[in-house]
Amino acid sequence: MSGPGAGVLQTLEDDLAHPTHCGRNEVLRRVLLYPAERRYLPERRNALGLVHFRLTVPGSGLHSETVKKGIIVVAALLLLLVQCRAQTESLPAPVLNGNSFEILSNSRYSVHSGFTSALPRQVVSNVLWAMNRVPHLGSYREFYVATPENVYRYDSSAHALVVHLSGDHRYNSGSAYEVGIACARHEEAGFAVQAGLLAGTAFWNSESATVASCPMRYAADYANANWNPAESIKMVNVFGRAATTGLTTYRQAWSSDSTLPLPATDGADTFEVVLAGWHQDSVFASEMPSEEDISQILWAGYGVTPHLAYNGNRGTTIPSAVGQYYLTRLIYLVREDGVWRYHNRLPPGTGLNTSDHRIELIASGDRRAQLRAACPGIPSTAPTYVVVCVLDTSRYRDMQEAGFAGFQHVTQALSMGLQGFLTTPLTPAERTAIIVALGLPSDRPALVFSCGAPPVAIEEAEHQTDASVRLAVSSGRAPLHIDYSLGREVAGRLVFYDLVGRPVREFFFAPTVSGPYRFDWNGKTEDGRKLPPGFYLGRLEASGSVASARFLLLP
Repeated sequence: MSGPGAGVLQTLEDDLAHPTHCGRNEVLRRVLLYPAERRYLPERRNALGLVHFRLTVPGSGLHSETVKKGIIVVAALLLLLVQCRAQTESLPAPVLNGNSFEILSNSRYSVHSGFTSALPRQVVSNVLWAMNRVPHLGSYREFYVATPENVYRYDSSAHALVVHLSGDHRYNSGSAYEVGIACARHEEAGFAVQAGLLAGTAFWNSESATVASCPMRYAADYANANWNPAESIKMVNVFGRAATTGLTTYRQAWSSDSTLPLPATDGADTFEVVLAGWHQDSVFASEMPSEEDISQILWAGYGVTPHLAYNGNRGTTIPSAVGQYYLTRLIYLVREDGVWRYHNRLPPGTGLNTSDHRIELIASGDRRAQLRAACPGIPSTAPTYVVVCVLDTSRYRDMQEAGFAGFQHVTQALSMGLQGFLTTPLTPAERTAIIVALGLPSDRPALVFSCGAPPVAIEEAEHQTDASVRLAVSSGRAPLHIDYSLGREVAGRLVFYDLVGRPVREFFFAPTVSGPYRFDWNGKTEDGRKLPPGFYLGRLEASGSVASARFLLLP
């Protein structure tokens, strides 16, 4: 440091244009360091009652009162900074557990009590990341997390927990985390709840498990009364430590009339990888999905599984309020050969303690054109549709259960290399038009799932904005092979990001002769810390051009 006043604190920003929220109604004010020769501000108070001040080196004519005020303000700001940091907790990056979507769907079941609170933060990290991957259906969405210490708000942009309400406000005194979702639609709450349940189940293994969970309406009522949410919380996922049976591939779903092939209860996919690429598409190839594909999608949405509900009813791939399975006989397959009802129970299809996997023709002939005309939001090129109906569109349990099934349909399609699109919400007029178009009973459509193959082959290959700048990263166990080309004698910068967009490793390349290059990366950060298994993105920048590549780091 040299020169009069160099590096001393000169001023607080006038407009405080970039606040960082620390809980509710608190703002972290930034202190800027400037060289003394920059402009000075007159002494005045800001909106918080803090004094704007100026400092220079001794002998500059600065009054001692101004110095005192400056010291007080700096101390207050440092206190705010400490308080803010104490109220914000960064979560670890989501990890890859290595279990398929199918085995998680087949194994998951709800545990209603007997929790203990001993679960690592990694679990809630994966759960929140998963719940935030689902589509928005309204103008707002907020996740809240109650722990034995505090109620937090989830900051998805930073993948962090921010204190919302101090103290223990859990519904279940033994739970580790209670994750509430505030959103406009019950269908959206259903999407998020199902994603979070599977993310927790992904921590199981084939012999045992300790991450137990259950969506609880009473917990949501309690949260609305005690957590001070900005908007109504639609559902709360309760997580805790409890003994469960672990993952299983046992197949409970068998077709009594051979109208559907047997579904698979395990797959080659990995749930976190599928979820990282979770998306919807509304343009499809014309060819029909295979019978095996149709069977798998119907099972994923509402097929029976090995577990029994507390009341003895046979469980399904999705939860149901008090084990009553409100979508029974209300899911319809629409394709070129007619409209079919899906059954997961033995004939006549109403025995909730039975198991089946079959379809029943209720209307012959191709009615896809009429379905598309009934609702303009339904993609016109899809070869296959699944219409999920409910008995009462005003009941939370019906609409959330429809959301559970919708998430399952899209995720299963993606895991098989297909694509899907959910049309919801539907207006009363659209519901009526769909009933007429398909010749349905008085069931009320809640959503329409469109399914088919992509119109062209879609690969998770690297995205290139300039053919001269290229990047390819091998997937697998470290060391990973990094192939790149800058194309001309320019410097380059390569950054690896985790699933929530945080940089985890950075490389710089000096200008080199044009041509391909390769180096190996050990999968560690700059300080030598081994990165967790998971899905990562590499981004190479050189002279205004960008190339990116997604890759998988295995344990």
